[in-house]
Amino acid sequence: MPWTLQSPFRHEPAGFQLVANPASRPTSYDRQPDADADADVEDITKETAQATILKDVDISYAFRPFNGSFMRETIFRQTPSPAVDDAWASLGLDSEAGVIPYDDGLKAGLTPGHVQRNAKYGGGFVVNLEGMHHLHCLNLLRKALYFNVDYYRDLGEHAFKNEERILQLHITHCLDTLRQVLMCNVDTGILGQVWYNQTHPKAFPDFNTQHKCKNFEDIRDWAVALQIDKTKKSPPDFLAPPLPGHVYPTMP
Repeated sequence: MPWTLQSPFRHEPAGFQLVANPASRPTSYDRQPDADADADVEDITKETAQATILKDVDISYAFRPFNGSFMRETIFRQTPSPAVDDAWASLGLDSEAGVIPYDDGLKAGLTPGHVQRNAKYGGGFVVNLEGMHHLHCLNLLRKALYFNVDYYRDLGEHAFKNEERILQLHITHCLDTLRQVLMCNVDTGILGQVWYNQTHPKAFPDFNTQHKCKNFEDIRDWAVALQIDKTKKSPPDFLAPPLPGHVYPTMP
């Protein structure tokens, strides 16, 4: 039986099977027991750095200004158009799955039950970079805004090809994913306030702040380069068959 390669960014349910560790994982931000909760933060950082699948990318940090303007819209905020969609696409958010070495996947937390490329084609785990999925989700929420949604319904592409219930599930999946990301990486910076209106000065939050950021462009380029070449048709046995006991009865 052939195993079909699917993109998690499309969320097309037809014929979809997810191969994974049958042990359930928490899907909320509820506090869970953690055997390493008392581990030294520096040790965890070192271990993560050694195990990361981004070992090919020289991660660096630089201070960058956030454009938090309330009144002046960047292209990412503008009403739908091909130019706006191109701007979002340039972020790499539609990157397809790629393959990483088996050992790298294990170090990154995957298990033998996760989807793998057939050993006859080189083996390894089929993966996407999580940060690209987060951007995909943000883009979907943008498209689903009440003042944008009619445009994308009329286009009928990507998530908007699905029936209404699946589209709703996709949108709320993305919403809750981003909730957890923001809570996990809670920003401890502060927002000051500035004065505006020279005739009758009023206070307003200053959303234009400085942040220490990773080199996003290099990370995005890595994710894009990782993609399996979609111009070439994958053989029907491209994916290794699932291990016994490692197929969920339904989508998780």
